[in-house]
Amino acid sequence: MESHGESKVVGRRSGLVAGLAAGLGAAGGMLLATRAEATQLTGKGMVKVTALYGTPKDPAAFEKHYSEVHMPMVYQTAGIARIELGKPMPGPDGAAPAFYRVTELWFKNAAALKTVTSRPGWKKIVDDVPNFASGGATILITPLE
Repeated sequence: MESHGESKVVGRRSGLVAGLAAGLGAAGGMLLATRAEATQLTGKGMVKVTALYGTPKDPAAFEKHYSEVHMPMVYQTAGIARIELGKPMPGPDGAAPAFYRVTELWFKNAAALKTVTSRPGWKKIVDDVPNFASGGATILITPLE
């Protein structure tokens, strides 16, 4: 399957502002959508922002800031249709995963993404990323087919 999404590898601060333009939006890491809404949110036209965090220098400090400071700001962000958080497992050969943590933000369409990322609160969220993501971040912006 061919992908028409846009991929960006970003440094600690400059690219995070653009790439993390999607926020995170469900209380306590839970999905905002009900099961029925989640089914509807997998449709064509949605846009997904994926943040792939590199292994931090201090994982405990990363998790503390991510869960106590960063994510609460994200959860207060209106306009995000769905949030998924995860920590990759080792590969089949036991090798360490390429990324430490994955955050996915779903938006109903590109206009919703643009609306969220243009708000002052979004800038505050993006500006917070270097405070905990010492391993950097790779951001993918993917229109769903």
